[in-house]
Amino acid sequence: MAKPQFNPTRLLIVHAHPDDESLYTGHIIADRIAKKSEVMVLTLTRGERGKVKLAELKPLEGNFAAMGAFRRTELIEALKAFGPVKHAFAGTRAYLDSGMRINAFGKPIKPKNLDELALSAASNSVIADDVVKAILEFKPDAVLTYNRRGGFGHPDHKKAYEASAMAVREVARQTKRAPQFWVVAEPREKFDAEIGDAKTALIKKSALEAHASQVAVSAETYSVVPGKYVRYDRPERVRLAHPSSIAQFKPFLTFFWALPLGVIFGLFGTLIHLVRANDDSSTPIGLVVALAMTGSAALALRLLRGSRGALYVFSGALTATVFWMAQRQIGGEVFIPDQLLSNIWAYGSIGVCALVIIFPKIQAGAWRRSSRGHR
Repeated sequence: MAKPQFNPTRLLIVHAHPDDESLYTGHIIADRIAKKSEVMVLTLTRGERGKVKLAELKPLEGNFAAMGAFRRTELIEALKAFGPVKHAFAGTRAYLDSGMRINAFGKPIKPKNLDELALSAASNSVIADDVVKAILEFKPDAVLTYNRRGGFGHPDHKKAYEASAMAVREVARQTKRAPQFWVVAEPREKFDAEIGDAKTALIKKSALEAHASQVAVSAETYSVVPGKYVRYDRPERVRLAHPSSIAQFKPFLTFFWALPLGVIFGLFGTLIHLVRANDDSSTPIGLVVALAMTGSAALALRLLRGSRGALYVFSGALTATVFWMAQRQIGGEVFIPDQLLSNIWAYGSIGVCALVIIFPKIQAGAWRRSSRGHR
């Protein structure tokens, strides 16, 4: 089966921050402009939480208005390198760059104290309204944004994908004809088209040089992260995607996986809580393990998720499971008899989860590696 052809005559590109258009789609924009296509870039934030590369610009960090204005100017200069590219910022509300932090597994996630105006704090439908407006006004035959994982995982990139996918579906519902939906394919990810050559590399380099506050440039490579260098002539890859309707239900499914986890812990803890070290021992090793296991799981959910949402679901499922196991079963079994150890397990497991939920502030201690900026 032949691969889909990436050859739009009107291309709308949705990005989260200034400089993303040059970093991820510089070759693509240059190629489309050279082929006389019309290109529009929709930028959702002004990169207010960016971390600058130049010492003389350090005072900008933390000053959202100044940083946003500076990066907006960089973006305008970068787009000039490509030629006649249309541009707009999302207009329903002025979203702020969310920033990000790195969790214990080295993955980028939302900051703990998320600003209410941050892009990743907005609902997908609100952001999608802005994208829908851009689609209806520009009338592209293709929309391009990050992949479902948001490229390297920035929460704002994920929001851009989710909102763009929702917008394409909404336009299809309204007009019965939606643009194609393309995403940037990451290295080692399957792709349908590869764009970039020596000519587009020169244009991409000029565009990235305009983003000097965020990108370290050299003769043949550029760098966003210290020690990681990328050649200007490395092609960019895209893949035709099919926006799934499940994206609109994602807010409700985010913590759904915690439901079976709570059931499993409730079942396992109930089955082992009466186990002793040996027949003659009075040491309730099973109860200790069950409570420690439950407490560790609850604490891990609170720390690693950065919110109580999954913990609520886990605790509710565990409580329901323990309550059910305390009833007499069809075969007459009673897994939680009316005795001291069983009462400690039944009420203790619920109490441990409640304690972790209501504790006002829990920080990850040694895990507190954070990146408040764009990267």
